[in-house]
Amino acid sequence: MNILKDSKILILVVSVILSILIISFKGISFGVDLSGGTIIVLKTSKAVSQENMTIITEVLRSRLNTYGLSDITVYSRGNDEIVVEIPKNADVERIKKILTQQGVFVAKIDNITAYTGRDIEYVEKPTLTPNGYGVVLKLTDEGARKFAEVAYGKAGHRVELYMDGKLISAPVLSPGLADGKPHKDQIITVAGNNPTKEDIDEAWAIYTALKSGSLPVKLEIEYINTISPTLGEEFIKGALIAGFFAFLAVGAIISIRYKKPSIIIPILITCASEILIILGVASLINWRLDLASIAGIIASVGTGVDDQIVITDETLSKGSKKIKSSIRRAFFIIFAAAGTTIAAMLPLFVMSIGMLKGFAITTIIGVLIGVFITRPAFARIIQYMAKRGF
Repeated sequence: MNILKDSKILILVVSVILSILIISFKGISFGVDLSGGTIIVLKTSKAVSQENMTIITEVLRSRLNTYGLSDITVYSRGNDEIVVEIPKNADVERIKKILTQQGVFVAKIDNITAYTGRDIEYVEKPTLTPNGYGVVLKLTDEGARKFAEVAYGKAGHRVELYMDGKLISAPVLSPGLADGKPHKDQIITVAGNNPTKEDIDEAWAIYTALKSGSLPVKLEIEYINTISPTLGEEFIKGALIAGFFAFLAVGAIISIRYKKPSIIIPILITCASEILIILGVASLINWRLDLASIAGIIASVGTGVDDQIVITDETLSKGSKKIKSSIRRAFFIIFAAAGTTIAAMLPLFVMSIGMLKGFAITTIIGVLIGVFITRPAFARIIQYMAKRGF
């Protein structure tokens, strides 16, 4: 039996090589708790349904994407909290304003609604306009018609623009816009030609709110937790040290249990291969590893060692003449254990319960990799060793 030509072994070797290449080229992304950044916890003004919570998280994600942030995580927690993780070097003050803006926009002339945020077809990024620094927008046909009806004959009156009930601009209506004809182009002016940082933040908050739509409820910041990049590096270093000692502990226990290098070394190599493949998959799907994900990797590797002990003990107890039946029995136990583990993790993954999602996905990936790649390969190695008398 040439073990290196066995298909199970080849799959393991190819998977390890591919994982190393993927990690080398794409690298591994870390979450805010490991790379540094800010965690903002928002609280809704009242408890909301799951449907509205989904709308809130989607609107907030859209606003931050519109602002130019793509490396973000937004998830709900319960029925009244939303957690937003933003990377280091982001402008936290501006993001706070963007997140807490409910985004209910109304334009009024003489206290009569001329158009609302729903009548806006297109919004441009904040810029200097002929009237000052602000946001240029385009109304829908229906919005332009409604504005024309309200504005007709009111040249010189003010167009009061409100965001969340706050007056943000009140330009004077020009005669050209009061002729009773639809005019789709409008401008929200927030400052003169030399805007301050606060003016710019205000304009961006208006822009992102109009671009993404309004929130069903008001949000306020419950608390903010900032993790420095240095602290993140310390977490990574601590996790690597913990992983190293965990590996040594596993090696020591199985050394005491089996005492034979021909069994101990394959178990340790299989464990290391499993970790590499999990990291390779995480890199491939751009999954950002956080502390919960690392805990998931450790848990899946722990179950992997358990499975290898089951395979080894079944093989040793039945002897070399009944290896196939022993391994079949071992895999029956392994598949049953894997099924229950995945079933336990699925609710955490599907319901996206905060950071536990990272734990769930890495545990599921680890279990699947173990069942379909590393355990079968280890079984072939043990089968080969048993025939050679270990």
